[in-house]
Amino acid sequence: MPPVASLSAHSYAWRTGYLLLAFTTLTWGFNFPVLKLGLENSPPLLFTTIRMLLGTLTMFILAAALGQLRLPHRGDWPVLLSVGVLQNMAFISLVTLGLQYLPAGRAAILAYTTPIWVVPAAALFLGERFTLPRRVGVVLGLAGLAVVLNPLSIDWSKPDTLLGGSLIMFGTLVWTVGLVHVRLHHWQGDVLSLIPWQLLISVVVLAPFALLFESPAEITWDPSFLWPLLFSGTFASGLCVAAQVAAIRSLPAVSMSLSSASVPAVGLLASMLFLKETPSTADLAGFVLIAAGILTVGLADRRQARRISMER
Repeated sequence: MPPVASLSAHSYAWRTGYLLLAFTTLTWGFNFPVLKLGLENSPPLLFTTIRMLLGTLTMFILAAALGQLRLPHRGDWPVLLSVGVLQNMAFISLVTLGLQYLPAGRAAILAYTTPIWVVPAAALFLGERFTLPRRVGVVLGLAGLAVVLNPLSIDWSKPDTLLGGSLIMFGTLVWTVGLVHVRLHHWQGDVLSLIPWQLLISVVVLAPFALLFESPAEITWDPSFLWPLLFSGTFASGLCVAAQVAAIRSLPAVSMSLSSASVPAVGLLASMLFLKETPSTADLAGFVLIAAGILTVGLADRRQARRISMER
C-alpha cells in the first residue's frame, strides 16, 4: 500500500480513476490466492523478498519511462525508511507469513481492516476529530472483526490458526503506525518518484532476514512457482502501487474507501475460484460489517474534505 498524500479535490478524472481502481482492486484481490499458490514452492520470507525485488525493478523502470526517476530529497529520507520498513516490508511479510496458516479469503478480510485502525490512530496522534460517523465506522469494523474471529466459527485451540490471525492483525497495526508517520510528514518530492526507493529499502532490509532464517535451496523453480511470483512481484507489488497513486489523484476519498472494501470481496471470490475455498457464514457476515465500516469512514472523510474546501 503506497503512502497517502494530501491531494487537491478540485477536479476528478472519473473514468481514468475508476479504471485504475478496478485494476488495483482486482489485482490485489486475486493476489491473495496467488500468494497461497506461490508459498507451496517457496518459504514465505524469500518469496516476499523476490516479489518485492521484482516490484522494485518494475517501479524503477516505470519511473524512468515517465521521467520521474530522481534521487529523493534529503528531507524525505526519514519517512522513506518508515514506509519502506513498516508499510512495505513488515506489513507484506507479516501478511504472507500469516497466509500460511489461514484460508486466503479470510486473510484478505483481516489484512484489509487497516482503514478501521487509522481512524482512532489519527484521532490520538494527529488530532483529527473522532466524529460520530467515524465512531460508527470503527464500531462496525470491530464488530465485523469479532464475527470473523469468533470462537464459534474458528477453532482457536489450533496453534496455527491463532498464529496466522495474530501475524496478519499485527501487520495491520504496523501499517497504521507507518501511515501516522506519513500523514505527519511534509513531502518534498513527487510521490511516484519516491515509490521505487521505498521498495528498494524494503528489499535491502528484508533480504538478510530471509537468508538468515530460510534457504534458497527450499525454492522449487518451476512454472507453478514462476507465474505467481511474476504476478505478485510485477503487478501486485509494482504496477498496482503506481496505479493506486494515480487513482488517489483522480478520485475522492470515498472511492478509495470503496476500493479498500472491495479487495477482500475479490479475494474471497478468487479464493473460491482458484483454491476451491468455501467461506464460512462468519467470514461473509464479518466482511459485510467491515466493508460497511470502511465506507462509513470514507463518507465521513468526504464530508470533512468538502467542509475544509468551503472554508478556504
